[in-house]
Amino acid sequence: MNPLQLVKYDLYSIIKSPLTYIALILAILPQIGITYMFVHQNDSVPTGAIIGMAAWFFTVTGLLFVIKTITRDLSQGTIQLYMNKTKNRIGYIIAKTISIVLIAVLFMLILTIYTQIVQACVDTDSIKTHKYFDYLWFVIFTYLFYGLFLFLIALIVPKPALIFTLGIFLIIIVPVADSFLPMIPHFGDKIKDALKYIPFGYIPEKTQGTDQTFSNWQWFITPASVVVLFVINLFYGAKKDI
Repeated sequence: MNPLQLVKYDLYSIIKSPLTYIALILAILPQIGITYMFVHQNDSVPTGAIIGMAAWFFTVTGLLFVIKTITRDLSQGTIQLYMNKTKNRIGYIIAKTISIVLIAVLFMLILTIYTQIVQACVDTDSIKTHKYFDYLWFVIFTYLFYGLFLFLIALIVPKPALIFTLGIFLIIIVPVADSFLPMIPHFGDKIKDALKYIPFGYIPEKTQGTDQTFSNWQWFITPASVVVLFVINLFYGAKKDI
């Protein structure tokens, strides 16, 4: 079996699915509404607001599709088909990693097209090119971190409902809970400071902000976490029968 066919299928299933376009409409409509309010009140829209809104909505939407590719393989038996031999298992894991990167690039292109259209329609400063490259690296590492983590959980506990629920919890519930941490007596601020060095803590915070760049330590921690998760997936997947 050619694992690269799986990459092609992952992308093709996203492009051809009506749910993709429904999800994009649901991601774009709130942004249009918020942008209209900015224009109505201030006559102009801050560049940071445009890129910040787009980053959050499109990052979360793309992550849902990453989760969907994993749960689909579990529910349709694709993962069982590819995990029958060691060579196929390694090829499958590499193919899924490539799929995650390409999904990140796809949603980066969608964000770029959308923000360029918004810039052409409203009074705002031009978004600097480096902002797009910052977002590209951010979204690639974000998708790889969450995707490889959830894929590892899928190898350990191959339950689609569990993977989907955990994914939703990590990308939607955790960021909301983070804002309540300072309310914890004595330890709230310390926990919040510690989360600046844990991807599960700082990635959601970056997603909600207007600056999708990592600090120096985060630039080390994030790629290192991705590499560790990839290696664990390879070693565990090579010996795992599903």
